[in-house]
Amino acid sequence: MIDDYARLLEAIAEYGDDAGAERVVRKLIAYLESTGRTKMLPQILRRLRALAARRAALAPTVEVAHEREAREALRAAAAEGIEEGKAVVNPALISGWRAKSGGRLVDRSGKEALVRIYQKVTS
Repeated sequence: MIDDYARLLEAIAEYGDDAGAERVVRKLIAYLESTGRTKMLPQILRRLRALAARRAALAPTVEVAHEREAREALRAAAAEGIEEGKAVVNPALISGWRAKSGGRLVDRSGKEALVRIYQKVTS
């Protein structure tokens, strides 16, 4: 039941109608109050946060080592099938870029090359 309410609210939020979403939330709260189930509201909120975190984790991202590499990294990621409008600077990358989308990772960074060298040396 909690999942159903959370998915309903998520679908309403994705629709983009803020006034409609606000009406739905008010009606849901009124319904939960009338049935004596207001204790479900914190659980619904937790479920909505978990759904948002999952969506954020699967959202496409492009990370670059330096800002000057952003334009080229976005172009290369698009060639790999990962479309993103903005690149984020990740200081953990030594050089190059890394793109993620839907559980798929394309890593063209200097860090990846160093990790592979380290694995070959230590194995």
